[in-house]
Amino acid sequence: MILVRRIPGILYTHKFTLYSAVLILFTCVYLLFKLNVFCVNLQAWSHVTKLCNLYESGLAVGSLCAPLCVTKDIHSLTCHSFEASKEAVFSAEWHDTRLVFKSVPRDIQAIHWFDNGIVKYPTEKEFLQTIRAIVKNKFNLTVAYDTAIRLSRLKPSYEEKNTFKRRREMDNLWLLLQDNEYVLSALFTDKDVFPQLLGTCGPYFAVEYLEPIPAMSSFLTLNDNIENWGKRLKLAVQILNLLDKLETKFREPFHLCDLKLEHFGLVKNQNTLKFIDLDGVLPKSVVNTIIKEVEYCKSDNDCDFIDCRSRCDTNSKCSNFVANDNLQIVCEKIFLGWRMANTILVPGLLISQHTPSELATLLRQCANPESEQGKPRTVPDSEIKTRLYSAISQIEQTVNNNFVL
Repeated sequence: MILVRRIPGILYTHKFTLYSAVLILFTCVYLLFKLNVFCVNLQAWSHVTKLCNLYESGLAVGSLCAPLCVTKDIHSLTCHSFEASKEAVFSAEWHDTRLVFKSVPRDIQAIHWFDNGIVKYPTEKEFLQTIRAIVKNKFNLTVAYDTAIRLSRLKPSYEEKNTFKRRREMDNLWLLLQDNEYVLSALFTDKDVFPQLLGTCGPYFAVEYLEPIPAMSSFLTLNDNIENWGKRLKLAVQILNLLDKLETKFREPFHLCDLKLEHFGLVKNQNTLKFIDLDGVLPKSVVNTIIKEVEYCKSDNDCDFIDCRSRCDTNSKCSNFVANDNLQIVCEKIFLGWRMANTILVPGLLISQHTPSELATLLRQCANPESEQGKPRTVPDSEIKTRLYSAISQIEQTVNNNFVL
């Protein structure tokens, strides 16, 4: 009782320490929510409320506006954490479909302008030219006329004739077209590599929900049995198949410059793996251009674009090309795991007590072909690639066939 009575006095004596501690606590909590490390579903509903206000005022249009704001067919909102690259990412249910909503920046110059107080918009021809220029600048792709037409409409098969509504559509599309994820999902719906675009509403677009990759590292699961090993091998084969699509299904290879295991997702009830974080997905030529734009470098690290790496030459200039590739990054960061001074500290997807020594050797050769100090910057040669693909596929078939039997 005496101690309880003394608490107010103790708090008063140390009030400045208490105030500082409370301030630090609130600051930490604020930053965790601001960076989307933590989130609550109230945040998702807050975004929908703002979006519906835009819709009611006529500023937001799109196929998902009415289901969100009028009929309420889209429901069961769930926030997503660890999505710092987007202001808002949340999932929802729409009939039997689960969608993931993503927002695009709104603080960009509008597509319309004012001339003597009169609002002006580009002509349809000018708008198409602008869209083709955006795609060219972002991805070094020259899109066909019919593709540009499809990108110029929120509903690809519907041409808006009403002038007022068409202008609102242009305003909304202009925001969406600034976003890498939206453009890639809209451009390559047939490639089965990126999430399928399902609709839009104002500065938000929705893509298919993909099942997250479960924690499969033996370090994380503490369950290094043969069943778990078989699942990890199967996932490794799916990752390799996806990398092959990125190399062969496009006009030029696409690089995954921000590569993490959680950036892959599984199509529900299917055997298909897709890459879900597209902000760092770029064609090789575009990555080369980004690297070349570095005016001065002191070390190789200055020539990195996240996981896409180049080299600093003797003239303190970055090389004109990206030195590594997707397979090297996957071997290093996902298959082997987190390393320091060539020592594996956190085992990756394919590091287990069941890992054959031949596979472990191939993984090291793939991750660091020239045994470089620091970050590896060399592409594994075709022989290593062929042997690695073959080894993982054969081991996966053997393990999972035996397990089934």
